[in-house]
Amino acid sequence: MAATEILRIRVEPEVKEALTKLYKAQGTTVSQAVRGFLSDELAKQSSALDRFDAIMASADEKTKSSGQSEPVIDDIVAYIEKVRCERQADAALVS
Repeated sequence: MAATEILRIRVEPEVKEALTKLYKAQGTTVSQAVRGFLSDELAKQSSALDRFDAIMASADEKTKSSGQSEPVIDDIVAYIEKVRCERQADAALVS
């Protein structure tokens, strides 16, 4: 999506200077950092139910296109358990 709108804010000169130096050292700009912050804030606003609905819609689409049957609760629980075990094993390797 093209960034075409302008958002103006007022900050103290020393804040602007410090942020400009900070982000320049990181290879970015204050504008890019603010856009990232705003995007993150909007992403946090979506409810858990909205995210669940999106996941289910994606799963439905994949199920239809693959020709496989829809998973039942036992399949989902088994998958969650498998992922938990894998994450615990990964965490043990890091420790």
